[in-house]
Amino acid sequence: MKDRGMKRQSRSARWVRVGVPFLALLVGTTQAWAQFSAQGNVDTSASVVRTLSVTSTTELSFGTFSAGPTAGTLTMSAAGNRSATGGVTLVSTVPGGQAVVNLGGTPATGFSVSLPASVQLTPASGGASMTLSTFTTTLTGGQGSLNSSGTGSFGIGGTLTVAANQAIGTYSGSFTVTLNYN
Repeated sequence: MKDRGMKRQSRSARWVRVGVPFLALLVGTTQAWAQFSAQGNVDTSASVVRTLSVTSTTELSFGTFSAGPTAGTLTMSAAGNRSATGGVTLVSTVPGGQAVVNLGGTPATGFSVSLPASVQLTPASGGASMTLSTFTTTLTGGQGSLNSSGTGSFGIGGTLTVAANQAIGTYSGSFTVTLNYN
């Protein structure tokens, strides 16, 4: 019996001897993997630019005209050329003109322009309004660029739909020009 007890002890002792180096190997492996991690710095930056702003505008004016017994249109191009169709007759007393938008911002920076689909011009005395739509600009594709001083300008035109026998009077309205940096 004594022999058996001794054998047990020696098996336990052997296991402990074998187990401790194995456990050390596991701990060492974890530390070895930690050595494969790395750290580095990443640079970052930000640039603040001047706010893009409208510095002044000239109104879009269709001038004077008469409305006949048939409906028509009155167009003012973004370059300032006026034309009429249908029952609209141009009167040269007040020829009107394109809108001009002057803007400022960061020098040599591109911008884009958005205009509404349409706007209503209402008469001062009440009655039926006229629709201003089909806006155009002197910019190619609604895109422009500020000059080296950070200023720029562009023209806006549009088409006014005139009803047959549109009521006499002065009509007015306004629209929003949205500018964004590219």
